[in-house]
Amino acid sequence: MEAAGIEPAQGSSREPATQRGPPRERAYTKRAPRRATRHDCIVRWFLVVAAIAAIVAASPLAASDPWGPLRRPLTVPRIEPGTPCPVSQVDTSVNFAAMGVGQGLGRGPAYPVGLDADGTMTLAPADNFNSREWMGQKVLWFVPSRYRGPVLIRGRQLDGAYRVRFQRGDVPALELRLAPRQSVSWSGKPRNARGNPSFTRLRAAGCYGYQVDGQAFSYVVVFRAEVES
Repeated sequence: MEAAGIEPAQGSSREPATQRGPPRERAYTKRAPRRATRHDCIVRWFLVVAAIAAIVAASPLAASDPWGPLRRPLTVPRIEPGTPCPVSQVDTSVNFAAMGVGQGLGRGPAYPVGLDADGTMTLAPADNFNSREWMGQKVLWFVPSRYRGPVLIRGRQLDGAYRVRFQRGDVPALELRLAPRQSVSWSGKPRNARGNPSFTRLRAAGCYGYQVDGQAFSYVVVFRAEVES
């Protein structure tokens, strides 16, 4: 350390500090943005669609829909035209009369009630249902208290190409929904049992099958349809 006011000795190798100038700016070349290719556009489109699908699938509406899981593939069998119709039998293990309803076909727990004892449905004219082509008949769907969940009913012809349709209208709906706690009242109705009046709509006579789907079951009820003379 040098004392204040004392000159450095001659021959000293110490040099005064050199003052540096301002730092140089690095040259910067602005690149032109890359134009999106057709492949980029397709990838972005798929990403947007996938994001929308994920949002819809996770929405409370989709998660709370009780009917989607019940729309299983139709398993109604097919038979050749002219083959005898394999009509379902009445479930004799159920005392329908004690519950105030007619006999129900199939194994349950949802039974179509109102067909003839031999499983025949007699079709009323189409104009009775405000339709030009679809005939029909009234059917009560009876669900005993042992099952309280939703029921989805669809169907098609065994010996032809027509679908089973439901309710009124020129071109009726392809499915019938029986919601939990949805029911009419009648004399002798057991507690928590359900009864839902409906119309089954058919385009022609023939052999038909209802497919009945619930939370833990799926089965077919076969019936014969004839045109009212």
